[in-house]
Amino acid sequence: MQVTLLTSKWCPTCPEAEKVWSEVARQRPIEYQVLDVADKAGRTLVSNLRIKSVPALVVDGKLKAVGVHSLGEALKMVDSAA
Repeated sequence: MQVTLLTSKWCPTCPEAEKVWSEVARQRPIEYQVLDVADKAGRTLVSNLRIKSVPALVVDGKLKAVGVHSLGEALKMVDSAA
């Protein structure tokens, strides 16, 4: 499972989302990356999926959720998708 978290340097909630998803990546066997929407790869993904806000969670190439989730919610999302 490929999990990409789209973030931005100006986003006040993105650091919390990064913290949660980094912990999920430690607890579950996922391929995890963080992309800044200002970088080329991030801009491309935002454009392709028409993402309007961050933090945004992309799972296996599809927009799964936006916003910050608790660790429990994030683990459930991964477990239900597996």
